[in-house]
Amino acid sequence: MGILAKQSVYNALLTYLGIGLGAVLTILLYPVILEPEQYGLTRVLISASIIGAQFSHLGIRNITIRFFPLFRQLGGKQNGLLFLTLTIPLAGFFIFTILFLILRDPLTDWYSESSPLVTDFLLYILPITLFILYFDLLNSYLRSLYDSVTGILTSDILLRIMVIALLGLFHFGDISFETFILLFSAAYGMQPLIMLGVIAKRGELYLRPRFRLLRRDLIRSMRTYGLYTLLGGLTTVVVWNIDVIMLGSMTGLEQTAVYAVAFYIGAVIAVPQRAIERIATPLVASHIRRRNWEEIRTIYQKTSLNQTIAGLIILLLIWANTGQILSLLPPIYSGGHLVILYIGLGRLIDMATGINGSIIITSRHYRVDLVTNLLLILFTVSTNLLMIPVLGIEGAALATMLSILLYNVIKLVYVRIAFSMQPFTRDLLWVLLFAGITFLGLWLSPPLPLIPNLIVTALIGLAAFILPIWWLELSPELNRMVNRIIIR
Repeated sequence: MGILAKQSVYNALLTYLGIGLGAVLTILLYPVILEPEQYGLTRVLISASIIGAQFSHLGIRNITIRFFPLFRQLGGKQNGLLFLTLTIPLAGFFIFTILFLILRDPLTDWYSESSPLVTDFLLYILPITLFILYFDLLNSYLRSLYDSVTGILTSDILLRIMVIALLGLFHFGDISFETFILLFSAAYGMQPLIMLGVIAKRGELYLRPRFRLLRRDLIRSMRTYGLYTLLGGLTTVVVWNIDVIMLGSMTGLEQTAVYAVAFYIGAVIAVPQRAIERIATPLVASHIRRRNWEEIRTIYQKTSLNQTIAGLIILLLIWANTGQILSLLPPIYSGGHLVILYIGLGRLIDMATGINGSIIITSRHYRVDLVTNLLLILFTVSTNLLMIPVLGIEGAALATMLSILLYNVIKLVYVRIAFSMQPFTRDLLWVLLFAGITFLGLWLSPPLPLIPNLIVTALIGLAAFILPIWWLELSPELNRMVNRIIIR
């Protein structure tokens, strides 16, 4: 847990800095500088590219994490895994490109009525997909080396700084919107270059293949694992991105922009989860290989408890300040209250269930993801088709929340049956009780302007939620953090 705790702290600090930059982008810059249709276009392009990148890597991203300890053991530093990591996905990207070009005309017809701006920039999906693909691949390699900080520094800090600069250029008329989109796409291309430079600086850029290590049984194992985890990862990506793509075609880019802003605010609560899981997944893979089941159980329960604590306090504070936050935006963005709540609850459900997905995909039970993930994609698309025409952006958010709930219930049950472990402890009941008390205090507090309201709600959260958890020592990790702050 030493590596996990240390890297998680660094991840959390950088991620919160990224959240600050993201808030500047999402609340102060995007809605003011870009028209809603223009901002909605950027969200559709990125969501489609994320799905394309997930398909294109052909499972190699997860193969890298799971099989890295084995390659390192078999071949030392000259393991040849990075060569496979960088070359095999080229075939996946080629297939994606062919499919995209075949479907280009139907996609154009799909968006032409509600979102004609998308059709003008549809081809930008291809280069952005390639850039995101290779950033993810190189980030997985670095994560296998227990470096989860570089990826978040690149994607959450440097990329956002570049986009802020581009928005400034567009705002002051130095570049056109077409040039902005071109440079916006190129900014994503900087990410894999930075990751490649870091790997080379660390002395881990070993591109020489070692085919003699690839025994037939190892190839078969990697191929099967890659296929199942490809489908599993694709499910998660589809669940979190298909709503934006469908909104763009069914309600128009204006509503897509409103949804994107509200989605971002609600998704902020997942920051601690991202920080923890970046380093927890490689650790779980290593422990599973050595059959350290008690250590896995400990990580499982601690991640569930600590992620729930962090998620609840952030969700409570966001919900208590939603009106004030949305008041900073142009009037068209004021209708995102329930979207924030539904997305926040969906993220909280995902956090409270711990690292159940990591346990499944890094173990020999990874095949179980196949059927459940295909069912989940079907459920997600179906609920969006049913709810978006009736409820609009709120329907898309509700569909996402229900999909995440179903997915995590399935994983919880399977981990309980297959591994005889579950993430919940008695301490979680106390945490939920204190969260209820905090919610009551926030509900009874009078509404104030944004800054005073932030201060009051933070004090209520500290007094009614954090201090009781600290006093009862429900979370050793929280206690260590608070004690360190007190000492300093």
